Amino acid sequence: MATTRIMGMASGMDIESIVKQLMTAEKKPLDKLNQNKQVMEWKREGYRETSVKLVTFAQSKISDIFSKASALNAQTTKVTGNTTAVTAKATSSASGVMDITVGSLAKAASTKSLNAPTNTGSETDWGKVLLSDISGVNGAGQVKINGASITIDTTETLNSFVDKINSTKAAGVTAIYNSSTGEVSITSKTTGAAGNSIELDDSINSTGVFSSLGLGAKLAGGTDSSYIVNGLEMTNSSNTFTLNGVELTLNSVSTQATHIDVSKDTDKIVETVQSFVDAYNELLSFLNTKVNEEKYSKYPPLTSDQKSGMSESEVDLWTNKAKSGMLKRDSILENTISEMRAAMVQGVKLADGTSLNLTQLGITTGGYETKGKLILDQDKLKTALNSNPDIVNDFFATNYSTSFSNTEYTQSDGVFAKMKKISTKALNSLNTTAGTSKVSSELSAAFINDSIMGNQLRTLDTRISDMESRLTNKENSYYKKFTAMETAINKYNNTSSSLSSFM
Repeated sequence: MATTRIMGMASGMDIESIVKQLMTAEKKPLDKLNQNKQVMEWKREGYRETSVKLVTFAQSKISDIFSKASALNAQTTKVTGNTTAVTAKATSSASGVMDITVGSLAKAASTKSLNAPTNTGSETDWGKVLLSDISGVNGAGQVKINGASITIDTTETLNSFVDKINSTKAAGVTAIYNSSTGEVSITSKTTGAAGNSIELDDSINSTGVFSSLGLGAKLAGGTDSSYIVNGLEMTNSSNTFTLNGVELTLNSVSTQATHIDVSKDTDKIVETVQSFVDAYNELLSFLNTKVNEEKYSKYPPLTSDQKSGMSESEVDLWTNKAKSGMLKRDSILENTISEMRAAMVQGVKLADGTSLNLTQLGITTGGYETKGKLILDQDKLKTALNSNPDIVNDFFATNYSTSFSNTEYTQSDGVFAKMKKISTKALNSLNTTAGTSKVSSELSAAFINDSIMGNQLRTLDTRISDMESRLTNKENSYYKKFTAMETAINKYNNTSSSLSSFM
């Protein structure tokens, strides 16, 4: 029920101002609760930003890029001799040396019109000529190519018929036509002798389309490629294939051998290691900034009343100070930093009992002022790779998996496994504490309600709501008292006026 407010009409007092001053003191506990809520929300946002950085590092970079065999085991090919007859591209599993001569190239089977079809209609553009206007075609029905059925209707033109052939994937052929003569060519989509078995059947409903277009009943002329590799005669249905992890493309017949030598792509591997070092340093710098960020205790979050008395720029400056240091000396971040730095300098113990450490790969940590950042000497890494081509893979990829049920790393884990476990452990802690996502790299990702901070914020919301209700009641109580005072004064004034009139 609304409280009737009589604003100083009898007393002449500024009751609104008086109640506002009284409520300012009453509202201080509420302001404190709202400030505590704001600080917790800012801190939770800081946790979410940290979570995004960890997910990006562990998933988007380590799992999706750095750990791939194409990055750590990158191979390259050196082609000499006849460098035009064969081109080569090494995959991560490539190995060995090959000498190749090419006897023949693979060809696709095909058939084409041996004679131009006869147009019995008036249309001169063969693309628009109805199949029924081609001499020998017996109307609508079905045809089959490679066993795939194609329906022909009474409005079928040569152009639409060719389109139907090309859109029928199961037919496995490509058709084209000459708009001037009506001649048609049908070719297998794949090379090799197997294409010679593709049949054209126009006997269904006796349509006679293929025979009327001058095409044969089968494709012909398809051949396999033939070549000699290191003395062994081989064939393939294609001119492009993979042998010993090398993607080969036969370009021309040759008697002079193409020599292919596969080796580690040192430049690519060094680029991968440098990219990891950069990503590691970026994450470490972010974490160090957060835990060492200055905290300004004299700048609490502004209340609504305080903001109303300040300019927008003043509010921004104050808020930036107030938000600073939300994660200063935070235990989750400090533990993550400590574990990352310890894992990097620990080294990797291999299955044969030998160990690898950072310096063997030309990686060092800077001085105290760099707070654990890595520095890569690329020339030293190249020298190490020339001496041991597997050193990078062993140091970084040993025991790596895309997911780990155990987040405690060991000396037998490679660097990627260690970083993944450390990141997963930190993400689990952030999820439990702040309700952040373990997998999202979006800053707008929703918080999970069931978390320590989520529960604390719900408790604060309840306390704030209860206190707001109490303050409303308190304010109404003040107004009731002043209203009673105004009523009494007004009654007194009326009585006094009556007495004066009587006298």
